[in-house]
Amino acid sequence: MRGFMRAATGPREGAGWLTRPVAAWALYDAASSAYVALVPTFFGLYFIKVIAVGHAQATSWWGVLVALTLVAAGLLAPVVGALADQVDRRIGMLAATTVVCCAATVAIPLASQGDLWLAACLFVVAQVAYTLATAIYDSLLVVVARPRHMSRVSGFGWAVGLLGGIVGLCLAILVVHGVPSGTQPTLLGTVFMLSGLLMAAIGLAAIGLMHRLSGVEGHRPPSRTVRGSFSAVVRTLRSWRQHRPAFRMLAGFYLINDALVTVVFFVAIVFQKRFGLDLEGLFWLSVLFHAVATPSTFVFGHLADRWEIRRTINLQIAILCAALVLLAFAEGRQMPAAIIVLLGLVFGSLQAACRSLYASLTPIDQAAEFFGFNALAGRLSAALGPLTFSAVVAATGSEQAAVLSLIVFLFLGGLVLSGVRTPAIGSTQA
Repeated sequence: MRGFMRAATGPREGAGWLTRPVAAWALYDAASSAYVALVPTFFGLYFIKVIAVGHAQATSWWGVLVALTLVAAGLLAPVVGALADQVDRRIGMLAATTVVCCAATVAIPLASQGDLWLAACLFVVAQVAYTLATAIYDSLLVVVARPRHMSRVSGFGWAVGLLGGIVGLCLAILVVHGVPSGTQPTLLGTVFMLSGLLMAAIGLAAIGLMHRLSGVEGHRPPSRTVRGSFSAVVRTLRSWRQHRPAFRMLAGFYLINDALVTVVFFVAIVFQKRFGLDLEGLFWLSVLFHAVATPSTFVFGHLADRWEIRRTINLQIAILCAALVLLAFAEGRQMPAAIIVLLGLVFGSLQAACRSLYASLTPIDQAAEFFGFNALAGRLSAALGPLTFSAVVAATGSEQAAVLSLIVFLFLGGLVLSGVRTPAIGSTQA
Protein backbone atom coordinates (compact mmCIF):
# COMPACT_ATOMS: atom_id res chain seq x y z
CA MET A 1 0.00 0.00 0.00
CA ARG A 2 2.88 2.32 0.62
CA GLY A 3 3.89 2.01 -3.00
CA PHE A 4 0.34 2.82 -4.02
CA MET A 5 0.41 5.91 -1.86
CA ARG A 6 3.60 7.05 -3.53
CA ALA A 7 2.05 6.46 -6.93
CA ALA A 8 -0.94 8.56 -5.98
CA THR A 9 0.93 11.41 -4.34
CA GLY A 10 4.00 11.37 -6.54
CA PRO A 11 2.87 13.79 -9.33
CA ARG A 12 3.78 17.42 -8.95
CA GLU A 13 1.33 19.67 -7.18
CA GLY A 14 -0.06 20.99 -10.43
CA ALA A 15 -0.81 17.54 -11.85
CA GLY A 16 -4.40 16.72 -12.84
CA TRP A 17 -6.78 14.71 -10.70
CA LEU A 18 -7.33 11.81 -13.14
CA THR A 19 -4.23 9.68 -12.48
CA ARG A 20 -3.66 5.98 -13.19
CA PRO A 21 -4.31 5.01 -9.54
CA VAL A 22 -7.60 6.97 -9.68
CA ALA A 23 -8.62 5.17 -12.90
CA ALA A 24 -7.84 1.76 -11.39
CA TRP A 25 -9.72 2.67 -8.22
CA ALA A 26 -12.80 3.82 -10.17
CA LEU A 27 -12.80 0.65 -12.31
CA TYR A 28 -13.55 -1.39 -9.21
CA ASP A 29 -16.65 0.76 -8.66
CA ALA A 30 -17.90 -0.44 -12.04
CA ALA A 31 -17.48 -4.04 -10.91
CA SER A 32 -19.26 -3.62 -7.60
CA SER A 33 -22.12 -1.73 -9.28
CA ALA A 34 -22.81 -4.74 -11.51
CA TYR A 35 -23.64 -6.52 -8.25
CA VAL A 36 -25.49 -3.65 -6.55
CA ALA A 37 -27.71 -2.90 -9.55
CA LEU A 38 -29.16 -6.41 -9.48
CA VAL A 39 -28.73 -8.45 -6.31
CA PRO A 40 -29.74 -6.11 -3.43
CA THR A 41 -32.42 -4.44 -5.57
CA PHE A 42 -34.09 -7.55 -7.00
CA PHE A 43 -33.34 -10.35 -4.56
CA GLY A 44 -36.40 -9.31 -2.55
CA LEU A 45 -38.65 -10.08 -5.53
CA TYR A 46 -36.82 -13.37 -6.08
CA PHE A 47 -37.22 -14.31 -2.41
CA ILE A 48 -40.92 -13.42 -2.27
CA LYS A 49 -42.03 -14.79 -5.67
CA VAL A 50 -39.73 -17.83 -6.07
CA ILE A 51 -38.11 -18.96 -2.81
CA ALA A 52 -40.91 -18.16 -0.31
CA VAL A 53 -43.85 -18.20 -2.74
CA GLY A 54 -47.10 -19.05 -0.99
CA HIS A 55 -45.98 -17.73 2.39
CA ALA A 56 -48.03 -14.75 3.55
CA GLN A 57 -45.17 -13.53 5.75
CA ALA A 58 -42.63 -13.49 2.91
CA THR A 59 -42.34 -9.69 2.82
CA SER A 60 -41.82 -9.52 6.58
CA TRP A 61 -39.19 -12.26 6.39
CA TRP A 62 -37.41 -10.28 3.70
CA GLY A 63 -37.28 -7.17 5.90
CA VAL A 64 -35.89 -9.17 8.82
CA LEU A 65 -33.33 -10.90 6.57
CA VAL A 66 -32.12 -7.53 5.26
CA ALA A 67 -31.84 -6.14 8.78
CA LEU A 68 -29.85 -9.13 10.07
CA THR A 69 -27.54 -8.98 7.06
CA LEU A 70 -26.82 -5.31 7.56
CA VAL A 71 -26.16 -5.76 11.28
CA ALA A 72 -23.72 -8.62 10.64
CA ALA A 73 -21.90 -6.64 7.97
CA GLY A 74 -21.74 -3.54 10.11
CA LEU A 75 -20.29 -5.38 13.12
CA LEU A 76 -17.58 -7.03 11.03
CA ALA A 77 -16.62 -3.97 8.96
CA PRO A 78 -14.70 -2.03 11.66
CA VAL A 79 -12.65 -5.08 12.58
CA VAL A 80 -11.81 -5.83 8.96
CA GLY A 81 -10.97 -2.17 8.40
CA ALA A 82 -8.68 -2.05 11.40
CA LEU A 83 -7.05 -5.30 10.29
CA ALA A 84 -6.41 -3.79 6.86
CA ASP A 85 -4.68 -0.83 8.48
CA GLN A 86 -2.58 -3.06 10.74
CA VAL A 87 -1.50 -5.50 8.05
CA ASP A 88 -1.14 -2.80 5.42
CA ARG A 89 -2.51 -5.15 2.74
CA ARG A 90 -5.77 -3.51 1.79
CA ILE A 91 -5.61 -4.63 -1.85
CA GLY A 92 -5.17 -8.29 -0.89
CA MET A 93 -8.09 -8.12 1.53
CA LEU A 94 -10.17 -6.36 -1.12
CA ALA A 95 -9.48 -9.27 -3.48
CA ALA A 96 -10.44 -11.88 -0.86
CA THR A 97 -13.78 -10.27 0.03
CA THR A 98 -14.56 -9.76 -3.66
CA VAL A 99 -14.01 -13.46 -4.43
CA VAL A 100 -16.30 -14.51 -1.55
CA CYS A 101 -19.04 -12.12 -2.70
CA CYS A 102 -18.87 -13.33 -6.31
CA ALA A 103 -18.83 -17.02 -5.34
CA ALA A 104 -21.95 -16.68 -3.16
CA THR A 105 -23.74 -14.67 -5.85
CA VAL A 106 -22.98 -17.22 -8.57
CA ALA A 107 -24.34 -19.96 -6.28
CA ILE A 108 -27.75 -18.31 -5.70
CA PRO A 109 -29.50 -20.35 -8.47
CA LEU A 110 -28.79 -23.48 -6.39
CA ALA A 111 -31.66 -22.36 -4.13
CA SER A 112 -35.12 -23.28 -5.43
CA GLN A 113 -38.68 -22.95 -4.11
CA GLY A 114 -38.79 -23.73 -0.41
CA ASP A 115 -35.02 -23.52 0.12
CA LEU A 116 -35.43 -20.61 2.51
CA TRP A 117 -32.32 -21.23 4.58
CA LEU A 118 -30.02 -21.86 1.61
CA ALA A 119 -31.21 -18.73 -0.20
CA ALA A 120 -30.93 -16.66 2.98
CA CYS A 121 -27.40 -17.91 3.73
CA LEU A 122 -26.15 -17.24 0.19
CA PHE A 123 -27.60 -13.72 0.23
CA VAL A 124 -26.14 -12.99 3.67
CA VAL A 125 -22.66 -14.20 2.68
CA ALA A 126 -22.70 -12.25 -0.59
CA GLN A 127 -23.99 -9.04 0.98
CA VAL A 128 -21.67 -9.16 4.00
CA ALA A 129 -18.64 -9.80 1.77
CA TYR A 130 -19.69 -6.95 -0.50
CA THR A 131 -20.03 -4.62 2.49
CA LEU A 132 -16.57 -5.49 3.78
CA ALA A 133 -15.07 -5.03 0.32
CA THR A 134 -16.75 -1.64 0.03
CA ALA A 135 -15.35 -0.49 3.39
CA ILE A 136 -11.81 -1.34 2.26
CA TYR A 137 -12.37 0.13 -1.20
CA ASP A 138 -13.75 3.42 0.16
CA SER A 139 -10.73 3.78 2.44
CA LEU A 140 -8.49 3.93 -0.64
CA LEU A 141 -10.03 7.29 -1.59
CA VAL A 142 -7.74 9.15 0.81
CA VAL A 143 -4.78 7.39 -0.82
CA VAL A 144 -5.49 7.97 -4.52
CA ALA A 145 -6.91 11.52 -4.34
CA ARG A 146 -5.51 14.82 -3.11
CA PRO A 147 -7.67 16.56 -0.48
CA ARG A 148 -8.78 19.27 -2.91
CA HIS A 149 -9.85 16.65 -5.48
CA MET A 150 -11.67 14.19 -3.19
CA SER A 151 -15.20 15.21 -4.14
CA ARG A 152 -14.35 15.12 -7.83
CA VAL A 153 -12.64 11.71 -7.60
CA SER A 154 -15.43 10.30 -5.44
CA GLY A 155 -18.02 11.49 -7.96
CA PHE A 156 -15.95 10.05 -10.80
CA GLY A 157 -15.88 6.69 -9.04
CA TRP A 158 -19.65 6.70 -8.68
CA ALA A 159 -20.11 7.71 -12.32
CA VAL A 160 -17.87 4.90 -13.59
CA GLY A 161 -19.61 2.54 -11.21
CA LEU A 162 -23.03 3.43 -12.54
CA LEU A 163 -21.84 2.59 -16.05
CA GLY A 164 -20.97 -0.87 -14.75
CA GLY A 165 -24.48 -1.13 -13.37
CA ILE A 166 -25.91 -0.36 -16.82
CA VAL A 167 -23.87 -3.20 -18.35
CA GLY A 168 -25.23 -5.61 -15.74
CA LEU A 169 -28.81 -4.46 -16.30
CA CYS A 170 -28.51 -4.83 -20.08
CA LEU A 171 -27.43 -8.44 -19.57
CA ALA A 172 -30.46 -8.94 -17.31
CA ILE A 173 -32.80 -7.51 -19.97
CA LEU A 174 -31.40 -9.93 -22.54
CA VAL A 175 -32.14 -12.82 -20.18
CA VAL A 176 -35.81 -11.93 -19.51
CA HIS A 177 -36.72 -10.31 -22.85
CA GLY A 178 -39.66 -12.01 -24.50
CA VAL A 179 -40.40 -14.21 -21.49
CA PRO A 180 -44.02 -14.01 -20.15
CA SER A 181 -44.18 -11.81 -17.06
CA GLY A 182 -45.56 -14.64 -14.93
CA THR A 183 -42.42 -16.72 -15.37
CA GLN A 184 -39.85 -13.90 -15.34
CA PRO A 185 -38.99 -14.08 -11.60
CA THR A 186 -37.62 -17.63 -11.97
CA LEU A 187 -34.93 -16.27 -14.32
CA LEU A 188 -33.60 -13.91 -11.65
CA GLY A 189 -31.32 -16.69 -10.40
CA THR A 190 -29.58 -16.74 -13.78
CA VAL A 191 -29.36 -12.94 -13.70
CA PHE A 192 -27.68 -13.05 -10.29
CA MET A 193 -25.18 -15.64 -11.53
CA LEU A 194 -24.23 -13.42 -14.49
CA SER A 195 -23.83 -10.37 -12.21
CA GLY A 196 -21.45 -12.35 -9.98
CA LEU A 197 -19.34 -13.43 -12.95
CA LEU A 198 -19.27 -9.86 -14.29
CA MET A 199 -18.19 -8.47 -10.92
CA ALA A 200 -15.44 -11.08 -10.68
CA ALA A 201 -14.09 -10.32 -14.17
CA ILE A 202 -14.00 -6.53 -13.83
CA GLY A 203 -13.28 -6.36 -10.10
CA LEU A 204 -10.30 -8.72 -10.11
CA ALA A 205 -8.90 -6.94 -13.18
CA ALA A 206 -9.12 -3.60 -11.32
CA ILE A 207 -7.53 -5.11 -8.23
CA GLY A 208 -4.71 -6.55 -10.35
CA LEU A 209 -4.08 -3.12 -11.84
CA MET A 210 -4.05 -1.51 -8.39
CA HIS A 211 -1.59 -4.15 -7.20
CA ARG A 212 0.75 -3.39 -10.12
CA LEU A 213 0.64 0.30 -9.23
CA SER A 214 1.12 -0.31 -5.53
CA GLY A 215 4.35 -2.25 -5.45
CA VAL A 216 5.31 -4.34 -2.43
CA GLU A 217 3.03 -3.95 0.57
CA GLY A 218 3.99 -4.27 4.18
CA HIS A 219 3.21 -7.31 6.30
CA ARG A 220 2.90 -8.07 9.98
CA PRO A 221 2.40 -11.36 11.83
CA PRO A 222 -1.29 -12.39 11.75
CA SER A 223 -1.45 -13.16 15.47
CA ARG A 224 -0.43 -9.63 16.32
CA THR A 225 -2.60 -7.97 13.69
CA VAL A 226 -5.78 -9.67 14.91
CA ARG A 227 -5.15 -8.41 18.44
CA GLY A 228 -4.19 -5.03 17.06
CA SER A 229 -7.36 -4.78 15.03
CA PHE A 230 -9.60 -5.18 18.08
CA SER A 231 -7.43 -2.76 20.05
CA ALA A 232 -7.66 -0.22 17.24
CA VAL A 233 -11.46 -0.42 17.23
CA VAL A 234 -11.62 0.17 20.97
CA ARG A 235 -9.02 2.94 20.77
CA THR A 236 -10.93 4.78 18.09
CA LEU A 237 -14.15 4.58 20.08
CA ARG A 238 -12.38 6.04 23.10
CA SER A 239 -10.93 8.90 21.03
CA TRP A 240 -14.27 10.16 19.76
CA ARG A 241 -13.72 13.55 21.43
CA GLN A 242 -10.56 14.09 19.33
CA HIS A 243 -12.50 13.23 16.15
CA ARG A 244 -15.86 14.76 17.05
CA PRO A 245 -16.68 16.07 13.52
CA ALA A 246 -16.09 12.60 12.02
CA PHE A 247 -18.36 10.95 14.57
CA ARG A 248 -21.02 13.63 14.07
CA MET A 249 -20.74 12.95 10.36
CA LEU A 250 -21.39 9.28 11.12
CA ALA A 251 -24.53 10.20 13.07
CA GLY A 252 -25.89 12.19 10.13
CA PHE A 253 -25.00 9.46 7.68
CA TYR A 254 -26.66 6.97 10.05
CA LEU A 255 -30.00 8.70 9.49
CA ILE A 256 -29.62 9.40 5.76
CA ASN A 257 -28.51 5.86 5.09
CA ASP A 258 -31.68 4.53 6.70
CA ALA A 259 -33.65 6.04 3.83
CA LEU A 260 -31.16 5.25 1.06
CA VAL A 261 -30.72 1.57 1.90
CA THR A 262 -34.45 1.02 2.41
CA VAL A 263 -35.11 2.45 -1.04
CA VAL A 264 -32.56 0.05 -2.55
CA PHE A 265 -34.08 -3.07 -0.96
CA PHE A 266 -37.78 -2.19 -1.37
CA VAL A 267 -38.10 0.05 -4.44
CA ALA A 268 -38.63 -2.85 -6.88
CA ILE A 269 -41.35 -4.33 -4.66
CA VAL A 270 -43.10 -0.94 -4.27
CA PHE A 271 -42.93 -0.15 -7.99
CA GLN A 272 -44.35 -3.53 -8.94
CA LYS A 273 -47.24 -3.31 -6.46
CA ARG A 274 -48.09 0.35 -7.09
CA PHE A 275 -47.69 0.48 -10.87
CA GLY A 276 -48.03 -3.18 -11.92
CA LEU A 277 -44.65 -3.31 -13.72
CA ASP A 278 -43.17 -6.61 -14.90
CA LEU A 279 -39.52 -7.55 -14.39
CA GLU A 280 -38.35 -6.30 -17.78
CA GLY A 281 -40.05 -2.95 -17.13
CA LEU A 282 -38.28 -2.71 -13.77
CA PHE A 283 -34.94 -3.44 -15.44
CA TRP A 284 -35.53 -0.68 -18.00
CA LEU A 285 -36.36 1.75 -15.18
CA SER A 286 -33.10 0.76 -13.53
CA VAL A 287 -31.25 1.48 -16.77
CA LEU A 288 -32.89 4.92 -16.84
CA PHE A 289 -31.83 5.43 -13.23
CA HIS A 290 -28.20 4.67 -14.05
CA ALA A 291 -28.27 6.74 -17.24
CA VAL A 292 -29.39 9.78 -15.23
CA ALA A 293 -27.20 9.06 -12.21
CA THR A 294 -23.96 8.66 -14.17
CA PRO A 295 -23.57 12.27 -15.41
CA SER A 296 -25.35 13.80 -12.39
CA THR A 297 -22.95 12.13 -9.98
CA PHE A 298 -19.98 13.58 -11.81
CA VAL A 299 -21.62 17.02 -11.99
CA PHE A 300 -22.46 17.02 -8.29
CA GLY A 301 -18.86 16.01 -7.57
CA HIS A 302 -17.63 19.14 -9.36
CA LEU A 303 -20.34 21.20 -7.63
CA ALA A 304 -19.26 19.96 -4.21
CA ASP A 305 -15.67 21.01 -4.94
CA ARG A 306 -16.89 24.54 -5.77
CA TRP A 307 -19.66 24.88 -3.18
CA GLU A 308 -19.57 24.23 0.55
CA ILE A 309 -20.16 20.47 0.58
CA ARG A 310 -22.95 20.57 3.16
CA ARG A 311 -24.88 22.96 0.90
CA THR A 312 -24.68 20.38 -1.89
CA ILE A 313 -25.87 17.61 0.43
CA ASN A 314 -28.89 19.68 1.54
CA LEU A 315 -29.91 20.21 -2.10
CA GLN A 316 -29.63 16.48 -2.77
CA ILE A 317 -31.74 15.64 0.29
CA ALA A 318 -34.49 18.03 -0.87
CA ILE A 319 -34.65 16.39 -4.31
CA LEU A 320 -34.76 12.93 -2.75
CA CYS A 321 -37.66 13.98 -0.49
CA ALA A 322 -39.59 15.17 -3.56
CA ALA A 323 -39.04 11.76 -5.20
CA LEU A 324 -40.38 9.95 -2.13
CA VAL A 325 -43.50 12.15 -2.03
CA LEU A 326 -44.21 11.30 -5.68
CA LEU A 327 -43.60 7.60 -4.98
CA ALA A 328 -46.17 7.74 -2.19
CA PHE A 329 -48.96 9.67 -3.94
CA ALA A 330 -48.37 10.00 -7.70
CA GLU A 331 -50.53 8.16 -10.22
CA GLY A 332 -50.24 7.64 -13.96
CA ARG A 333 -48.15 5.75 -16.49
CA GLN A 334 -45.42 8.40 -16.68
CA MET A 335 -44.88 8.68 -12.95
CA PRO A 336 -42.45 5.73 -12.53
CA ALA A 337 -40.05 7.31 -15.04
CA ALA A 338 -40.35 10.74 -13.37
CA ILE A 339 -39.65 9.26 -9.94
CA ILE A 340 -36.66 7.30 -11.26
CA VAL A 341 -35.21 10.45 -12.85
CA LEU A 342 -35.36 12.29 -9.51
CA LEU A 343 -33.81 9.34 -7.68
CA GLY A 344 -31.09 9.09 -10.32
CA LEU A 345 -30.23 12.77 -9.99
CA VAL A 346 -29.14 12.49 -6.38
CA PHE A 347 -28.91 8.88 -5.21
CA GLY A 348 -25.32 8.15 -6.14
CA SER A 349 -24.18 11.76 -5.86
CA LEU A 350 -25.54 12.04 -2.30
CA GLN A 351 -23.55 8.99 -1.20
CA ALA A 352 -20.48 10.25 -3.04
CA ALA A 353 -20.77 13.64 -1.31
CA CYS A 354 -21.12 11.98 2.10
CA ARG A 355 -18.13 9.76 1.31
CA SER A 356 -15.93 12.72 0.38
CA LEU A 357 -17.07 14.73 3.43
CA TYR A 358 -16.22 11.81 5.71
CA ALA A 359 -12.88 11.28 3.96
CA SER A 360 -11.95 14.91 4.60
CA LEU A 361 -12.50 14.28 8.32
CA THR A 362 -10.57 10.99 8.45
CA PRO A 363 -6.98 10.56 9.73
CA ILE A 364 -5.07 9.12 6.77
CA ASP A 365 -3.15 6.58 8.87
CA GLN A 366 -6.43 5.16 10.18
CA ALA A 367 -8.39 5.41 6.93
CA ALA A 368 -9.52 1.80 6.61
CA GLU A 369 -10.42 1.65 10.30
CA PHE A 370 -12.47 4.85 10.14
CA PHE A 371 -14.22 3.74 6.96
CA GLY A 372 -14.96 0.51 8.76
CA PHE A 373 -16.78 2.61 11.33
CA ASN A 374 -18.49 4.34 8.43
CA ALA A 375 -19.77 0.94 7.33
CA LEU A 376 -20.66 0.10 10.94
CA ALA A 377 -22.84 3.19 11.31
CA GLY A 378 -24.30 2.83 7.85
CA ARG A 379 -25.25 -0.85 8.10
CA LEU A 380 -26.40 -0.83 11.71
CA SER A 381 -28.55 2.20 11.06
CA ALA A 382 -29.79 0.80 7.77
CA ALA A 383 -31.16 -2.22 9.62
CA LEU A 384 -33.61 0.16 11.27
CA GLY A 385 -34.87 1.36 7.89
CA PRO A 386 -36.19 -1.98 6.55
CA LEU A 387 -37.59 -2.88 9.96
CA THR A 388 -39.37 0.48 10.20
CA PHE A 389 -40.69 0.15 6.65
CA SER A 390 -42.08 -3.33 7.37
CA ALA A 391 -43.53 -2.23 10.72
CA VAL A 392 -45.35 0.75 9.19
CA VAL A 393 -46.81 -1.46 6.45
CA ALA A 394 -47.93 -4.03 9.03
CA ALA A 395 -49.47 -1.38 11.29
CA THR A 396 -51.20 0.75 8.63
CA GLY A 397 -51.52 -1.56 5.63
CA SER A 398 -50.21 1.35 3.57
CA GLU A 399 -46.96 1.32 1.63
CA GLN A 400 -47.44 5.07 1.03
CA ALA A 401 -47.12 5.71 4.77
CA ALA A 402 -43.98 3.54 4.88
CA VAL A 403 -42.42 5.52 2.03
CA LEU A 404 -43.23 8.82 3.75
CA SER A 405 -41.58 7.62 6.98
CA LEU A 406 -38.25 7.70 5.13
CA ILE A 407 -38.50 11.50 4.78
CA VAL A 408 -38.17 11.81 8.56
CA PHE A 409 -34.79 10.08 8.43
CA LEU A 410 -33.58 12.37 5.64
CA PHE A 411 -34.67 15.53 7.46
CA LEU A 412 -32.99 14.54 10.72
CA GLY A 413 -29.83 13.45 8.91
CA GLY A 414 -29.55 16.76 7.11
CA LEU A 415 -30.08 18.59 10.40
CA VAL A 416 -27.20 16.69 12.06
CA LEU A 417 -24.84 17.22 9.11
CA SER A 418 -25.54 20.95 9.18
CA GLY A 419 -23.52 21.13 12.41
CA VAL A 420 -20.42 19.38 11.02
CA ARG A 421 -17.42 21.67 10.66
CA THR A 422 -15.42 20.84 7.56
CA PRO A 423 -11.67 21.44 7.14
CA ALA A 424 -10.50 24.09 4.74
CA ILE A 425 -9.94 23.00 1.13
CA GLY A 426 -6.41 21.72 0.70
CA SER A 427 -5.91 20.78 4.33
CA THR A 428 -4.99 17.21 5.33
CA GLN A 429 -5.87 15.02 8.25
CA ALA A 430 -2.90 13.96 10.33
